[in-house]
Amino acid sequence: MTATVLTIALFLQLPDTLAAASVSAARLVSPPTEVTSGERLQRAVTLPDAIREFSGIQIRDYGGAGGLKTINVRSLGSAHTAIFLDGVPIDNAQNMQVDLGRISTTALERVELYQGQRSELLQSAREYGSASSLHLVSALPPAGQTFRIHLHGGAFGTVAPQASWERGWGEHFRSRLQIAGSHAHGRYPFHVRDYRNTPEGMQGYDTLMVRENGDLRSVQALAQLFYLREGGRYELSARWYDSERGIPGPVYKQADMYPLSTDRQEDRDLAVQASGEQRLNDRLRMLLRAKYANDYLSYLDVSELDPAVEARWNYLQQSAYLSAALDWEASPWLHLGGALDGQLEHLDAQVSASRRTLFAALSGTLLKDPWRASLSVQYQRSAGAGRYSFLSPALLVNWHPAPEWEFGGLVKRSCRLPSFNDLYYSNVITRRLEPEYVWQAAARWSWKKILGPWTFNAREELYYNWVENKLIAVPNGSLFRWSMYNIGGVRIFGDEISAGATYTRGPWTGSATARYSYQWAQDTETLGQIPYIPLHSAHFLLQGAWKNLSLELQGFLCSERFTSSTNRPDFRIAPWSCWDIGLSWELRGLSLGLQVKNLFNEQYQIIRQYPMPGIHVLASIDYSF
Repeated sequence: MTATVLTIALFLQLPDTLAAASVSAARLVSPPTEVTSGERLQRAVTLPDAIREFSGIQIRDYGGAGGLKTINVRSLGSAHTAIFLDGVPIDNAQNMQVDLGRISTTALERVELYQGQRSELLQSAREYGSASSLHLVSALPPAGQTFRIHLHGGAFGTVAPQASWERGWGEHFRSRLQIAGSHAHGRYPFHVRDYRNTPEGMQGYDTLMVRENGDLRSVQALAQLFYLREGGRYELSARWYDSERGIPGPVYKQADMYPLSTDRQEDRDLAVQASGEQRLNDRLRMLLRAKYANDYLSYLDVSELDPAVEARWNYLQQSAYLSAALDWEASPWLHLGGALDGQLEHLDAQVSASRRTLFAALSGTLLKDPWRASLSVQYQRSAGAGRYSFLSPALLVNWHPAPEWEFGGLVKRSCRLPSFNDLYYSNVITRRLEPEYVWQAAARWSWKKILGPWTFNAREELYYNWVENKLIAVPNGSLFRWSMYNIGGVRIFGDEISAGATYTRGPWTGSATARYSYQWAQDTETLGQIPYIPLHSAHFLLQGAWKNLSLELQGFLCSERFTSSTNRPDFRIAPWSCWDIGLSWELRGLSLGLQVKNLFNEQYQIIRQYPMPGIHVLASIDYSF
């Protein structure tokens, strides 16, 4: 069934850092919903820490250093958020879930979250297709030579050293070499309560335990080469990731003969990508991108019913990606664009599977003050692991009537294909799985005012999403192989409101930011809130800096959630709050940081029966010379 949706959204940009982030004019049709950069990005170390304050998202965290961490934007699920590194997609055709915990932020300049899509005048065809996108932008190495040593560690036996070398070669070349390691035993105490109504009355347990099998060992390496010339920029990079980890399972009361999860996972991933952007003449620009990825995963599945029974699942996924795009300035106020991408994915396992996908896109962008508008359509055709073809049209509009005010909106249709795991490697309820189709509509306003040393910001966005053939995963005794099926539909209405103020005078800087998200996500069959989506969530951030010393306090609040869309009391997950405090100091290339996380030792769960750590301390030292 096809649904046509009309929605209104209000939207506001808040200061994510003490220093303002720059946004190029080419993005004015649809500015990023959220941006993080600068010191906050570098202190985060891993991507989930950098983006968890963004409005309208949930970071699904299964606990422990080795636990999976994924992003869910506006209740659509992680598979509807495309993740791009310098414009090249980071994919996982096996299960459509990119583990954010393995992505380091130390070589990044900024991270941007877009609803709908970016409105860049020049972009690949893939970038037009997703319901939302997370863009990671690499920092350009300096013209001189810099060595950097970083050490991060503390709670849970965490030790994470990193070293990098950056150098400029003459006028045109820049390079970066980086290697990082991480080790953590992942054990932490927690207090767990689980009571449920039964025919015999209230039953359950209340106990202290230690989280086990959440250890992690990983090594990452990065090599980047940049070539800069007049009217052009070219990049070549290679990344290697090697890890071995425990997979912490759910915590629940069971007989001593049935231990908690002892599953293990090994990963060895290699990715090589290249891109080049060149201005061919005064009106024409060209973009070329390519990538090859080789991802190996080995999973040891230990039966929880009989620990003597083990199974090892080995997966080798290879993918190749090519993209070409053009932007033509037909007039000073009209740009026309086109892009063509091809992608081949192959997975070797117990059953081998391949998927060939073609992406084609056309776009037109109007740049006529005070208006900005972009109309695009993406065509996607997939063969191999199921045959699918799909059109994804999108309209983005922006109105800037005064320097302080901005209004905008979008309407878009997008699609999410079943993953290889969904089709072949899960204990399926039915092998006939349909793609998920999504209609989005949104409208926003933002306001910014500078009054002397003060800068005030406000933003609001209202949105409505309709999801058809929603794919649902059901656990069936294995943490790695789930049952999959489609439900009829989900309708989602949300409101995101944020406001902030920044004060700067002399060596003093301070800022305060508040964000609130309302998400009503109803299963059209049960009429209940879909699993794990809170109706209310909020984030608060206070920052202060004097010369080289800075202090920040931030809090996260989340209302109750349910593990089933029937929303019965026995499926309820209690609301929670978590507060962190951090202190940092910098002087002549030396930076010291100290963070106390979960300051009030809140015992909470993001995923039911996956307890999160209580109060813990992490420290970092960073030296550049």
